[in-house]
Amino acid sequence: MSSSVIFPAQPEQILKGLGKLWTALGEEEKQHGKPTVLRACAMTLIVATDENDSGFSASQTISELMREHPSRGIVLAVSEQAERSLEARILAQCWKPFGKAQQICCEQIEVIARPESWPNVGPTLIGLTAADLPVIFWCRHHAALKPSATDAQRAGLEAIANIATKIIIDSSELDTKAAFELMAGWRARGRVVADLEWTRLTGWREPLAHIFDNVARDNSFSKFHTIEITHAGDRPGSSAVYLAGWLSRPYRTEVKFNQGHAYEQGIERVRLRSDTETIEFERSGRDCMTLHSTAGRERKYTYQDENLAALMTEELSILGPDSVFNAAFNRAQELIREVK
Repeated sequence: MSSSVIFPAQPEQILKGLGKLWTALGEEEKQHGKPTVLRACAMTLIVATDENDSGFSASQTISELMREHPSRGIVLAVSEQAERSLEARILAQCWKPFGKAQQICCEQIEVIARPESWPNVGPTLIGLTAADLPVIFWCRHHAALKPSATDAQRAGLEAIANIATKIIIDSSELDTKAAFELMAGWRARGRVVADLEWTRLTGWREPLAHIFDNVARDNSFSKFHTIEITHAGDRPGSSAVYLAGWLSRPYRTEVKFNQGHAYEQGIERVRLRSDTETIEFERSGRDCMTLHSTAGRERKYTYQDENLAALMTEELSILGPDSVFNAAFNRAQELIREVK
């Protein structure tokens, strides 16, 4: 991995720097006497962050994602500690697949901006996206996502959202109602939106779906009249309303939210009731989940909090609209309005 710093961070200068970077890698190939570098790019992945580490954790996550989803990665870090208004560093992330001599390399651009420069980053990023490929915007700029965001912070957020084919946020770090209003606004303008808190529900959704995928099952899903979600915290968070929305949408099933006490955040238990059967899926330990039915079936599952790289790897496999998420989101919005 080699890198160089570019100031001022203008698109033409950054692209020129990328050209020099690939020229340098090409010279290494000549020294080996055969092709040793394969340039890979399937999308532009932009990560905006205002975390205190000046984009370090975001850069680490992008480098992990590139093996499954090769991209031109752009990390935009907004920091009061930035020495200049806008500067960039370019580097190549390279790795060798097991048993291969040839390296696979992706471009990574790290842009550091002072807060006052945040509203003006849009034109810079437009010039840096890979031509004719999807542009994914993962927003970790928490201040810009909150209702208390300043006009300048909102302007910077929208400038990047306007060039994105998909926007990804993590509503677990935001107020549930405010996060849904923000996403609903984007969706109303025709943008593709995703939420990592929905992605975290895969471990809950898959076992429940498998129960009713059995065509020989007598008690079909349509016969369950009540869904009970037990959640941590005073009010149901995004994960609880997403799961309730997904389960209740097909038949407009009654939903009840209950406050639990066992875990710090998220869902503790989901219970499905019919006249003849009750199915319960719960966290029975820090790393264990139990699915059981009054019909006599029980199964254990491992519970684990997926890291951001794993969640993003799953989410980046769907670049267009996700019909299942969209349906659950619409129903979840209704449930949020109903919660007292």
